[in-house]
Amino acid sequence: MISLLCPTRGRPKQALNLYKSFINTQSDINELHFCIQREDSFFDEYVNLFKINGIEKYFVSESMPTSYLWNQMAFATKGDLLTLIGDDVEILTKGWDKIIENEASKYADKIFVITVDDGRTDKPQGKFMRCPHPTVHKKWVETLGYFVPPFFMHRYLDKYTQNLAIELDRFIEIKEVIFNHLKFNYSKDKTGRRSRNWINYDHYIYEKVSGKYFSKDLEILQNNILNK
Repeated sequence: MISLLCPTRGRPKQALNLYKSFINTQSDINELHFCIQREDSFFDEYVNLFKINGIEKYFVSESMPTSYLWNQMAFATKGDLLTLIGDDVEILTKGWDKIIENEASKYADKIFVITVDDGRTDKPQGKFMRCPHPTVHKKWVETLGYFVPPFFMHRYLDKYTQNLAIELDRFIEIKEVIFNHLKFNYSKDKTGRRSRNWINYDHYIYEKVSGKYFSKDLEILQNNILNK
């Protein structure tokens, strides 16, 4: 089973769109868990919309950084495979879950990071695909003690995780699966503006702090890899 983890704020209709694309494209029964925040002005709309559409798997939280929410959700869900996802995504590929599970099954030690196509037409720098929606096995989370590094607020979570996988030679690119990352007008989208307010903080942490933890995380993961 794959558990998709989605903190959502200020975008109830977009969360519903993600849910519908999830239901309509999966081959087996997986989980899509939302997390909504009590002080969100759209809180009641979320609850009503979830009730009308039979969405029962959601957490309620106080206002927290998305890194905290994703990590809490990672330990609270049932899937062996965990995927970070945002409410600004629409899943386009039918049978995406079978494709991801097939790739994951190739690694007996369960230490890997899987990425899929995020649908953006501009090409990332370097030879690797982007990793905005990483998938890991629960063993990755249990080994490190977290899914994404908790010292970030929102940004650089994917880059840090991707860099670990690249150093381990366990970064798996699946180009045929598309989790389409939708574009928003950030001048009007409060949720987007809120996360952008954290850019400078997260950039500072990435440049000045995260390296102190990266080498240790890498060593811990390397010790769990078979057939090095």
